[in-house]
Amino acid sequence: MLTKYPVRRAPRSAFTLAEVLITLGIIGVVAAITIPGLMATYQKKQTVARLKKAYSIVQQAVRLSQDENGEVDSWDTKLNGSQFFHKYIANYVKYQNEYTSAELKNLAPRTLLNGQAYYGTTYTTTGSSHFTLLDGSMITMNLNSGNEQGLWVGIDVNGLSKPNQIGKDTFLFFFSSQYGLRPLGEVGTPASWRYGNIYSRAVVGPKGTNGNSCAKGKTGYWCAALIMQDGWQMASDYPWKAK
Repeated sequence: MLTKYPVRRAPRSAFTLAEVLITLGIIGVVAAITIPGLMATYQKKQTVARLKKAYSIVQQAVRLSQDENGEVDSWDTKLNGSQFFHKYIANYVKYQNEYTSAELKNLAPRTLLNGQAYYGTTYTTTGSSHFTLLDGSMITMNLNSGNEQGLWVGIDVNGLSKPNQIGKDTFLFFFSSQYGLRPLGEVGTPASWRYGNIYSRAVVGPKGTNGNSCAKGKTGYWCAALIMQDGWQMASDYPWKAK
């Protein structure tokens, strides 16, 4: 009588094609879900880092200028942006190019946070100065034509490069002899551009109902104030996609 022995199968050494395709499909789905979020987080951190750097450069230029031109409360804030830049700032900051508003309009037109075209005075008025720093960021200075003396100041963290959008790569400030350089929506903002005397996150942030709030459907003029109030970061509710 013959003895029957169990058949021994060779161990599997590789996945089947079907298993490989299924695995790749799962990886693709996970990547499609996670990568956009990771990219947005990275972009937001880079934007804030560049904004903080440019803001610090301007502040440093102001401090250096005071050593030769006196305290800011004695500076002539009736000068237009170009005059002010060349008198008080140009000698104390390293910059590459200077553009007029007409040049900037053709090279890099701007939009608001809500996606609408930007027609604000900071970037469009004759006599303003738009100069790029060595890292490619751009600073804008333009005279406030209202009753409160001072200059509108814009910081574009990547200069002429897109998207050139308020709250995304472009942020607005105001310089006055009383308060120095402050973000719009904070103490020092001209009365006609602030919400009474309230500067809380509830007003300037994503839940704000004012037309200038850093919120979906708004202009985004107060986005720099929101970022600074949040400790120089774009919080999880920051309106990164706000059209």
